[in-house]
Amino acid sequence: MKTIPRVLWLIVLAAFCCMALVAQDAMAPPKPKAAKPAGQPAGMPMAKPAPEMTKLIKTLSGNWNVTEKHEANPMMPNGGDGKGTARIWAGPGGMSLVENYSSTGAMGSFKGMGTWWWDPKAQVFHGLWCDNMTPNGCDTSGSTKWDGDKLVGTMQGDMNGQMMTMRFIYSDFKPDSFVMTMEMGPDESKLQKSMTVTYTKAAAPGKM
Repeated sequence: MKTIPRVLWLIVLAAFCCMALVAQDAMAPPKPKAAKPAGQPAGMPMAKPAPEMTKLIKTLSGNWNVTEKHEANPMMPNGGDGKGTARIWAGPGGMSLVENYSSTGAMGSFKGMGTWWWDPKAQVFHGLWCDNMTPNGCDTSGSTKWDGDKLVGTMQGDMNGQMMTMRFIYSDFKPDSFVMTMEMGPDESKLQKSMTVTYTKAAAPGKM
């Protein structure tokens, strides 16, 4: 019987070891995939603000001093004046606009805050407004849209047991000021001016 040469024996042994390692690797459970590095974007793309939303933010954002002139109306039979501050800024990702408003005067101490966002299907802005004089605390009725160089919003609400329609017109836009006019009536055909608010750019952020 011939003796297997030493070199050939080593080759056979090495081949046997390799086969064993391959079989062991095939039977081993799959290794988990490496996690994506922190900060790497996920699969879902980030939403981008609509041009209408960008325009609204650019037009209204800022810190403002406000002066109010109230006409005689069902809510304020004797009319009057008021003054205060407002801060308006872009919401997360520029997808919304937020306002924080505070004034004192004919209405007493008034505090409110709201947010607006663009509805591409309806082609209007929707909003949520909350203040210390709204019976239910907040209101989501109505819609707002650009009408030429004016921003016009309408909504309905209960005032002293009577359903009233309100229209808000933002106009006279300048780098350091704009005006909001509020009209009120039992329906859109009988609206009368009830309040004018002038926003003037503040030198420093107003205190809320």
